[in-house]
Amino acid sequence: MISLLREFTSLTTNSVPGVIKQGKKYYCNRCGNKKLKDFYRDSLGVYCRNCLVFGKSATYTKIIREQIIIPKKDKCGLTKVIHLSDMQELASKHCVKAYKEGKNTLIYAVCGAGKTEIVYEVILTALNEGKVVGFATPRKDVVLELYPRFKRDFCQVEIVALYGGSQDKGRLANLYITTTHQLINFYQFFDLIILDEVDAFPYYNNKMLEGFVQKAKKKKAPIIFLTATPTRKIQYLMKTKQLDYFIIPLRFHRYPIPVPRVSLTSSTITKLNKGVCPKKILNWLESKKSTSKQVFVFVPDIKSGINLEKILKPHFTCAFVYAESPNRKQIINDFRAGKFQLIITTTILERGVTVSNVDVCIVGCDAEIFDERAIVQIVGRAGRDKNYPTADVVLFCDYYTREIRKAIKQIKRMNKMAKRMKLLL
Repeated sequence: MISLLREFTSLTTNSVPGVIKQGKKYYCNRCGNKKLKDFYRDSLGVYCRNCLVFGKSATYTKIIREQIIIPKKDKCGLTKVIHLSDMQELASKHCVKAYKEGKNTLIYAVCGAGKTEIVYEVILTALNEGKVVGFATPRKDVVLELYPRFKRDFCQVEIVALYGGSQDKGRLANLYITTTHQLINFYQFFDLIILDEVDAFPYYNNKMLEGFVQKAKKKKAPIIFLTATPTRKIQYLMKTKQLDYFIIPLRFHRYPIPVPRVSLTSSTITKLNKGVCPKKILNWLESKKSTSKQVFVFVPDIKSGINLEKILKPHFTCAFVYAESPNRKQIINDFRAGKFQLIITTTILERGVTVSNVDVCIVGCDAEIFDERAIVQIVGRAGRDKNYPTADVVLFCDYYTREIRKAIKQIKRMNKMAKRMKLLL
């Protein structure tokens, strides 16, 4: 039997203060914040600024911790046989071993390596022991994509999806697919947390969300971190052997990651804002008309995307999508269904979206938003399908940046590692 300590702010006898004093310091029971500079005083007492977006957690507010019993499910399984590559199989066993030993581990796998399938075995191992598993990710889009996939692949498993506006809130389950924000509602509950895209916004460098993860898991529960683009901090922990890890340098279909080429343009964004598309970009896009390939066109900001859509619409079937697009989900689904050839997008589609046969370009790749990790993730949209493992990827920019060079170097390094291990086809 599993116990859940559910938290929300209220005044009851079965409660703890939102903020408590520990010696000369304070501690937030909601987000785990201990930094003195993040606590402020008002007329009623002391409150935590770290998680203020969720309302005040203070010395004068209370958090309920309600115990709920979840009965153990029957034998859990998969609805179909999942065929893993040799590297995926090794990574899967590595995850199970780390879980059984109760230690944190990292799966550092290139985009398209099949990270989700790698954790199926460890999820089933924990569920069949009567444990509760949380699959957490920073982005709502990933939850929406994974939920039907998990429902399709797992049987005898209660699954809920938690995100802003979710209809599943309050439902009990054995497996939770959740945004990291929703972990605020749990206290020492999960026996295993799988943290996907640990380097992604808004989780990256967010102490509040890191606190939610630590608070939501049981004290000895391990975390399995998943990433294709580890941060400097993670790389340091790997290098100094402070974090256990397993590297997968190739995709599941054993073809190399497409290495992007750089095409120098001039005054790219300035021209777009004047209603003109640089000739090199237009010619490259025109060359795609005679192919069956669809194209991801990434832009650095909304204004550039709106202008580029106006320029291209008379010549291509295309649409622009960004975070606040009212019909965002429909545009992405239409692109997947092949209803138009080009999708113009901001970095919101750099992760979590897979389309079978695509080429990729970044317009204005010298913009600050396109750092090493963003470029690697965007390149990772291409060549993911085993039936279409190659792709044309171009970075259009006014000049080379350090981030462009680092991204290309990282992609080449992983391909070289795979080749050295004689894993590539």
